[in-house]
Amino acid sequence: MSRSRAWLGSLYWRIALACLGLLAAGLLIQMVVVVATLSRPSGLRARVTAQLLAKTVAADLQEALEFDPAASVRAVLARHLDNPLPVYFVTVEGNVTGADVDVPGPEAGRVAALAAEHAGGLDRTDLPVGVAAVEVLGQPEGHVVVLPRRPGWAVLRELGPWPLGGAALSAIAIAALLAWLAFAPAHRRLQALEGAATRLGQGDLTARAPEDGADEISRVSRAFNQTADALAAQIQRVTSEQDVRRQLLADVSHELHTPLTTIRGYIETLRMTDLPLSEADRARYLAIVDDEAVRLERLIGDVLDLAKMEAGGQGLKKEVVPIEALWTRLSDRYGPAATAAGVRLVFDAPMFDVDADAGRLEQAISNLVGNAIRFTPVGGEVALSAHALLTGGVRIDVSDTGVGLSAEDQARVFDRFYKQDASRSRTGTGLGLSIVRAIAEAHGGEATVRSTPGHGSTFSVTIPA
Repeated sequence: MSRSRAWLGSLYWRIALACLGLLAAGLLIQMVVVVATLSRPSGLRARVTAQLLAKTVAADLQEALEFDPAASVRAVLARHLDNPLPVYFVTVEGNVTGADVDVPGPEAGRVAALAAEHAGGLDRTDLPVGVAAVEVLGQPEGHVVVLPRRPGWAVLRELGPWPLGGAALSAIAIAALLAWLAFAPAHRRLQALEGAATRLGQGDLTARAPEDGADEISRVSRAFNQTADALAAQIQRVTSEQDVRRQLLADVSHELHTPLTTIRGYIETLRMTDLPLSEADRARYLAIVDDEAVRLERLIGDVLDLAKMEAGGQGLKKEVVPIEALWTRLSDRYGPAATAAGVRLVFDAPMFDVDADAGRLEQAISNLVGNAIRFTPVGGEVALSAHALLTGGVRIDVSDTGVGLSAEDQARVFDRFYKQDASRSRTGTGLGLSIVRAIAEAHGGEATVRSTPGHGSTFSVTIPA
């Protein structure tokens, strides 16, 4: 768009021009009113002025007719055209003559009526008119009538073009200055809002409009900023989700690649007919393949569970779960594994219940117990305890006497595929604690960890009422 077209299309300039147009129209109307008022004077002064003019014209006309009875009345009246008041001569027969043009019928009737009233002895002191008799050698010839009405051009000529033009230009200049003072700040704020919208459209998520003031522009700016904040948050959320998906895909691909590579390698070895293998070696290779297949199955199951929990695609089936019954199932499941690992498994004796999804809660606590047994050395202890909260919820703690976690490990321990010690976590998938956190958050609670390196760790799952 060219600069001139942009100037004409600007709302700011259109409003300013509209204001100046309204001012010009107001000045024009005011001038018309003033001219109309001045062209029809009233009062004693106007009547005296008209009467003096009528007597002056009557004297001139009387002198001209006495000198030459055939003199032109119109020529005598024309001598007084420089006077703004209209002058007429009415004969005794009622004929009306003007100074330069024929007198219209209604105007002639009015003039003749005034002359007749004066001839009849009626003096109209209520009207600012002048009437004077014209007698030639003692004989009445008619009357000179001067009306108070003046043409508009005469009024304008009396006022003068320079005062009128100066007043009009001064008023327009003052109006333009006031308009600029009133609209310039608004124009700057509109430009700032336009600039912010342009930058936001170009991808600058930090672009914001100034919210100064309490008018419509400031309200539009606030609405724009709220929209920009929501858009930036949405884009940030989508970007974060995309980063998480990409990272999850990369992690899953890596974790799947390891067991698949192992399985494929041993299968290819078993298929080599020219390679002599003892039955013991063959059985050992098949056992490794079976272990990797089980690990692969567990990894896929954990990934699916985590995806369902984080996407909210699998609703919770809450019910009243007795803590004592939960302890019993966990003892039956992990008691033999703890005994085999040389770890003592201890449960407290709670006498209350928790409102939760029984299956998901057991899955979360099972992941914590399995991790605790795996990382606790021989002779250590894994203790489970439940605590009723003042808010009505329940906190379940799983404590161990293992190696503990550093501050860095505690900050990342719930991340997907994070392993404190890869060499010691070969049998894990790296998703167990992520599933624990997802289950806790699905219940409206949280999963936390407290640990001191060398003195064990305590993992907690809080389930609100």
